[in-house]
Amino acid sequence: MNDSSHLFRSEDGIQYIRSMRLPLCALILISSLVSEAQSVCDCDSTFTFIYSKWGAVNNMSYHSNKNERKMDVYERAEFDFVVQRKPFKVAGVMTEKRHRLLYDSELNPMEALYIPSGFPYTNLWLDVHGKVFRGLNHYTISNAGCEFIFGIIRDQYRKIPEDFVCKKVTRNGKPEIEISAQTKSFTFSSYMAKPGETALSIADKFKVMAYVLIEYNDGVDNYTDDLEGTKLKIPSHYGSKVKLVVSAVHGMPTIIHVEDPKGLLEHYDYTNYKFNLTLPENYFTESYLDDLD
Repeated sequence: MNDSSHLFRSEDGIQYIRSMRLPLCALILISSLVSEAQSVCDCDSTFTFIYSKWGAVNNMSYHSNKNERKMDVYERAEFDFVVQRKPFKVAGVMTEKRHRLLYDSELNPMEALYIPSGFPYTNLWLDVHGKVFRGLNHYTISNAGCEFIFGIIRDQYRKIPEDFVCKKVTRNGKPEIEISAQTKSFTFSSYMAKPGETALSIADKFKVMAYVLIEYNDGVDNYTDDLEGTKLKIPSHYGSKVKLVVSAVHGMPTIIHVEDPKGLLEHYDYTNYKFNLTLPENYFTESYLDDLD
């Protein structure tokens, strides 16, 4: 076999490989599309799954890392929570400042106990939606756990099911389920507040975020004032982009992400879940929490 025949064979092989590029690329594309299609899951089944997991929880602890927009300024904070489902009780601690919080729906459904780690050294019962306790925070201690956020996302799904996608994903090596929706029709409509209506009650009425009513409406600066006669701008959706990511194992949220036409509205990361803890009988009491630090 001479060199020229060897060269001919090499060129022939190269031509063969080149001729295979198009079908090979097509196979890779088809494989990718099939893989993506297989990752998509049914949203109804997803909600059934997460509610069944939440229903099996007696209590749980977790770490929350939040980033919220407040009048165009972003604020970060971290909390550790212990939540009991029935009867609903929450014990929280501000991770950095170490101030403790207590909410007992049976004892006082409208107030929470603030236990400072230092000055003024006086425990205070405060309105959970008031200016002192909640301020402009998007949510409050009575919204802790999963019932509230699951309800929000499910309400949006019922409102715009065609905009929702549920799919299986892997993040940090762990299987998760991502529930997301994005709408291009995020708009505002006018509404005249009726007697006794507040930002909270109107938000619940229209299934939108109460904080957005404060940010987008002049003269509304808290959650509880009577807004009778006030002409308000009501958003059409909870957000222009909403994403809830839950663990495919325990079903609890790991990420909540909401955007509006201005950009990021809120983002939360949840970690360090522990379930069905053995807690002292007096755990959700002032005396017990006051002695922890």
